[in-house]
Amino acid sequence: MSTESGKQKLKRHHHTVPRLLLRRFADGKRIIRVPFDGSEPKRIGIGDATVRSHFYSMQDESGQRDDSIENLLADLEDQAARVITKIIDERVWPLPMADRAVLGEWIAAQHARIPAVRQANNEIADQILKMEIAAGGKPEVRRRMEAKGNGPVSDEQVEAAWAELTDFSSYFVELPVNDHLLTMGQAMATAYDWMMARSWKLCRFERKKLLLPDHPVTLLRDEDEPKWKGVGLANAAAIMVPIDRQAAIIMTAPGGRDGMFPASTAVARDLNRRFAWNSRIELFHHPDDNPLVGINLPALRDREAEFSQGPERFLMPEGPSEAFKSVTFDGPPPNARAPRRGPGSRR
Repeated sequence: MSTESGKQKLKRHHHTVPRLLLRRFADGKRIIRVPFDGSEPKRIGIGDATVRSHFYSMQDESGQRDDSIENLLADLEDQAARVITKIIDERVWPLPMADRAVLGEWIAAQHARIPAVRQANNEIADQILKMEIAAGGKPEVRRRMEAKGNGPVSDEQVEAAWAELTDFSSYFVELPVNDHLLTMGQAMATAYDWMMARSWKLCRFERKKLLLPDHPVTLLRDEDEPKWKGVGLANAAAIMVPIDRQAAIIMTAPGGRDGMFPASTAVARDLNRRFAWNSRIELFHHPDDNPLVGINLPALRDREAEFSQGPERFLMPEGPSEAFKSVTFDGPPPNARAPRRGPGSRR
């Protein structure tokens, strides 16, 4: 669509779960949304599901937006839709390598494009900046102020800034959207490599139905890994993603052949439980289905990263002393705690 001036009209409403997946769980144009805030499930149009304003819009220095990323994601979705149609309607499996590559790139995008990744990056950036301020003390505050203002600042100005900046709970740091989108592209490339190296199993159900989480790619923790370690693409026992209300792809260890994963009532229940717990604020299912029987829904997840120490622990008002030095270690620190049990890890 174009405006009268000839410029392409921006797409304002971006889906964080692609329409391709939403359609696979809808009765035409409508889907059941199950929120985690205590409100009742509701039938909504797929055009209104998981929508965020300009979530994938790049910005130039003047603040002007463009749809380059959103358009790339839409093109990839169109390609993936044709592959999923082959799997579901034409029952093509295993996939030819070209189709496998398309679907691998699309699934990698689902892992990298989710709001949880953006939130985690913001939380980490917030923690790092506040720790730098705390450990750098007033000398670091002065340096930053003078670098920004191109001139000396008074002791009174430094004291006022220090008081404000060390009130850590009063503010939260967020990265620029362009930083997130560049990181998303890098994360997609990394995720693609890890996913393509794994064996892919198709789990197809004839009667049982699946639900759709608001963060579609679910990682299964390897129980042999140390408890203090997190779970990621490299060390996950499996990577699971629903591609239809009656089919999911389960990526197992590298080195094996692609094939079928045995489907059963127990497997459907376990997948749905893991998909539900991988959701952050809501999940979805077909209006005719009831995949939540026996599943206790999680609470709203408002944090993605956890830190054993807050920035207050590192406060050095006068800056680090000469004796301050870094310490290296070969294993987890003595105060390391197991991360919050992540997606797919609950039993």
